[in-house]
Amino acid sequence: MAEDGEIQISKHSSGVSILIRIDGLWKDANNHSRGGQFSKWNTDLDVIWRELARDFNDDDYEEEKKKFDEFDKGLVEIGRFNDNGSDTFNDEEIETINKRSKHYRKLNDKELFLKRLENKYGKGTTWSDGDEEDIE
Repeated sequence: MAEDGEIQISKHSSGVSILIRIDGLWKDANNHSRGGQFSKWNTDLDVIWRELARDFNDDDYEEEKKKFDEFDKGLVEIGRFNDNGSDTFNDEEIETINKRSKHYRKLNDKELFLKRLENKYGKGTTWSDGDEEDIE
Protein backbone atom coordinates (compact mmCIF):
# COMPACT_ATOMS: atom_id res chain seq x y z
CA MET A 1 0.00 0.00 0.00
CA ALA A 2 1.31 3.45 -0.91
CA GLU A 3 2.06 6.12 1.63
CA ASP A 4 0.13 9.38 1.28
CA GLY A 5 1.42 11.35 -1.71
CA GLU A 6 3.54 8.48 -3.03
CA ILE A 7 3.31 8.01 -6.80
CA GLN A 8 2.39 4.50 -7.90
CA ILE A 9 4.01 3.17 -11.08
CA SER A 10 3.12 -0.21 -12.52
CA LYS A 11 5.93 -2.76 -12.69
CA HIS A 12 4.55 -3.84 -16.05
CA SER A 13 4.18 -1.80 -19.21
CA SER A 14 1.07 -2.24 -21.32
CA GLY A 15 3.24 -1.81 -24.42
CA VAL A 16 3.54 -5.53 -25.11
CA SER A 17 -0.20 -6.02 -24.60
CA ILE A 18 -0.93 -3.23 -27.06
CA LEU A 19 1.37 -4.75 -29.68
CA ILE A 20 -0.24 -8.17 -29.21
CA ARG A 21 -3.70 -6.60 -29.55
CA ILE A 22 -2.65 -4.73 -32.72
CA ASP A 23 -1.21 -7.94 -34.17
CA GLY A 24 -4.55 -9.68 -33.59
CA LEU A 25 -6.36 -6.81 -35.28
CA TRP A 26 -4.06 -7.04 -38.31
CA LYS A 27 -4.87 -10.75 -38.53
CA ASP A 28 -8.60 -9.98 -38.38
CA ALA A 29 -8.21 -7.28 -41.04
CA ASN A 30 -6.36 -9.71 -43.29
CA ASN A 31 -9.05 -12.38 -42.88
CA HIS A 32 -11.88 -9.92 -43.51
CA SER A 33 -10.21 -8.45 -46.58
CA ARG A 34 -9.57 -11.90 -48.03
CA GLY A 35 -13.15 -12.94 -47.27
CA GLY A 36 -14.64 -9.91 -49.00
CA GLN A 37 -16.11 -8.63 -45.73
CA PHE A 38 -15.33 -4.99 -46.41
CA SER A 39 -17.39 -3.44 -43.61
CA LYS A 40 -15.63 -5.67 -41.04
CA TRP A 41 -12.27 -4.91 -42.67
CA ASN A 42 -13.03 -1.20 -42.38
CA THR A 43 -14.00 -1.59 -38.73
CA ASP A 44 -10.76 -3.49 -38.05
CA LEU A 45 -8.79 -0.62 -39.58
CA ASP A 46 -10.69 1.93 -37.46
CA VAL A 47 -9.83 0.01 -34.29
CA ILE A 48 -6.18 -0.20 -35.35
CA TRP A 49 -6.26 3.58 -35.84
CA ARG A 50 -7.48 4.03 -32.25
CA GLU A 51 -4.70 1.80 -30.93
CA LEU A 52 -2.03 3.71 -32.84
CA ALA A 53 -3.40 7.23 -32.29
CA ARG A 54 -3.58 6.87 -28.52
CA ASP A 55 0.11 7.77 -28.23
CA PHE A 56 0.26 10.70 -30.63
CA ASN A 57 0.89 14.17 -29.29
CA ASP A 58 -1.84 16.70 -30.10
CA ASP A 59 -0.15 18.11 -33.20
CA ASP A 60 0.63 14.70 -34.68
CA TYR A 61 -2.90 13.52 -33.90
CA GLU A 62 -4.51 16.41 -35.76
CA GLU A 63 -2.21 16.02 -38.76
CA GLU A 64 -2.63 12.24 -39.04
CA LYS A 65 -6.38 12.35 -38.32
CA LYS A 66 -6.95 14.64 -41.30
CA LYS A 67 -5.19 12.13 -43.54
CA PHE A 68 -7.06 9.20 -41.99
CA ASP A 69 -10.45 10.88 -42.38
CA GLU A 70 -9.87 11.27 -46.13
CA PHE A 71 -10.14 7.50 -46.53
CA ASP A 72 -13.57 7.45 -44.92
CA LYS A 73 -14.71 10.37 -47.06
CA GLY A 74 -13.69 8.38 -50.12
CA LEU A 75 -15.53 5.29 -48.89
CA VAL A 76 -18.69 7.32 -48.30
CA GLU A 77 -18.46 8.72 -51.83
CA ILE A 78 -18.31 5.18 -53.24
CA GLY A 79 -21.43 4.19 -51.30
CA ARG A 80 -22.70 1.39 -49.12
CA PHE A 81 -20.57 -1.75 -48.73
CA ASN A 82 -21.79 -4.92 -50.43
CA ASP A 83 -20.47 -7.56 -48.05
CA ASN A 84 -21.46 -10.68 -49.88
CA GLY A 85 -18.02 -12.11 -49.20
CA SER A 86 -18.18 -14.12 -52.39
CA ASP A 87 -14.99 -15.42 -53.94
CA THR A 88 -16.30 -14.89 -57.46
CA PHE A 89 -18.00 -12.20 -59.48
CA ASN A 90 -20.10 -14.70 -61.46
CA ASP A 91 -23.57 -13.41 -60.63
CA GLU A 92 -22.73 -9.79 -59.90
CA GLU A 93 -23.85 -6.80 -61.91
CA ILE A 94 -21.01 -4.80 -63.47
CA GLU A 95 -21.91 -1.80 -61.28
CA THR A 96 -21.56 -3.93 -58.14
CA ILE A 97 -18.23 -5.32 -59.33
CA ASN A 98 -16.91 -1.81 -60.01
CA LYS A 99 -18.12 -0.55 -56.64
CA ARG A 100 -16.51 -3.47 -54.78
CA SER A 101 -13.29 -2.88 -56.68
CA LYS A 102 -13.28 0.80 -55.66
CA HIS A 103 -13.99 -0.16 -52.02
CA TYR A 104 -11.18 -2.69 -52.11
CA ARG A 105 -8.66 -0.20 -53.45
CA LYS A 106 -9.69 2.48 -50.95
CA LEU A 107 -9.52 0.04 -48.00
CA ASN A 108 -6.19 -1.26 -49.24
CA ASP A 109 -4.83 2.32 -49.27
CA LYS A 110 -6.25 2.90 -45.78
CA GLU A 111 -4.52 -0.23 -44.53
CA LEU A 112 -1.18 0.73 -46.08
CA PHE A 113 -1.47 4.20 -44.53
CA LEU A 114 -1.97 2.61 -41.10
CA LYS A 115 0.92 0.17 -41.56
CA ARG A 116 3.22 3.04 -42.51
CA LEU A 117 1.93 5.06 -39.57
CA GLU A 118 2.61 2.11 -37.29
CA ASN A 119 6.21 2.04 -38.52
CA LYS A 120 6.59 5.82 -38.32
CA TYR A 121 5.65 5.80 -34.64
CA GLY A 122 7.76 2.76 -33.75
CA LYS A 123 5.08 0.11 -33.28
CA GLY A 124 5.54 -1.83 -36.48
CA THR A 125 8.25 -3.46 -38.50
CA THR A 126 10.86 -0.76 -38.07
CA TRP A 127 14.10 -2.08 -36.72
CA SER A 128 17.33 -0.86 -35.22
CA ASP A 129 20.81 -1.56 -36.53
CA GLY A 130 21.61 -3.03 -33.12
CA ASP A 131 23.18 0.09 -31.67
CA GLU A 132 21.92 0.23 -28.10
CA GLU A 133 21.96 4.02 -28.23
CA ASP A 134 18.90 3.77 -30.49
CA ILE A 135 16.88 2.21 -27.69
CA GLU A 136 14.89 4.66 -25.61
